[in-house]
Amino acid sequence: MNRLPPLRALQAFDAVVRNKNVVAAAESLHVTPGAVSQQIRQLEEFVGVALFDRESTGLRPTALGQIYHEHVARGFECFHAAHTALEAAQHGTHLTLSTFPSVATHWFASRLDKWHALSPGVRVHVEATDREPKRGESNWDIRMTYGSPPADGAHCRPLFTDRVTPVCSPSLLRADSPIEQPADLLHYPLVHVEWGWDERSPPAWDDWLRAAGVAVPDTLAPLTYSLSGMAVDATLRGRGISLGQGLFTADSLKQGLLIAPLKISLPMPYPYYLVWQPGALDTPDARQFLDWLTEEAAQTQREINAILG
Repeated sequence: MNRLPPLRALQAFDAVVRNKNVVAAAESLHVTPGAVSQQIRQLEEFVGVALFDRESTGLRPTALGQIYHEHVARGFECFHAAHTALEAAQHGTHLTLSTFPSVATHWFASRLDKWHALSPGVRVHVEATDREPKRGESNWDIRMTYGSPPADGAHCRPLFTDRVTPVCSPSLLRADSPIEQPADLLHYPLVHVEWGWDERSPPAWDDWLRAAGVAVPDTLAPLTYSLSGMAVDATLRGRGISLGQGLFTADSLKQGLLIAPLKISLPMPYPYYLVWQPGALDTPDARQFLDWLTEEAAQTQREINAILG
């Protein structure tokens, strides 16, 4: 049997490749940068090849280093999957759903009771973060995210492409300023969402106004938020009219807390989709949760289509 390198050296190697520098790798492992560098040297001596090119900006994996890391990373994924399976066998299934804060608060939270009623023995922890977690990290099992799905389609399930349309609180509307055509919206304050994600951000007010055939004013001066959930909350409080995503406003529209005065909508630039860790669906409970999430998203899409036409 071939002798294997020390586990700590492999951990250091994996951390440096994932974090792209020694300092960040050391922080993730709770050791000093010197200790990480020593483990990398020991691993290169063990395998007999250079795994990194030393550059002024840090360490860059060589071609052989990249090949080696692909296999090492899969090994650590198997370790995490084994630990998850053991915990599930001991204590019952415990799943961590990672998603954006706005998705967690304005879509998933209202549906969590339905899941608990369906599967009371399966614990679900929600990790709300804008940061996209990496495969192999232990703080998530399934993530509901947005953007371009992985090209290989592995461990991924597309959901739907959301739409945005003007929404407001009924209390905002004035009898002397009815909204009967798109230009009427300019008589009210506008609430804007800007994620700062370049082409992935939702359509802006100037996009919607042009699509509706309205000349865009030189100054829209909207109230701007970086989180869609904050914009929805401001809209519910009657602060203005927002371009609300169906995912975050469908429930409030059904309840009459918000109204959509005009049925002109624009699609989001990218779809929402689910991704999961290798091994995350090894249990029937996890597969059931994934299927349930998929159906809840499909139901929301049907509701959005019914509201917006």
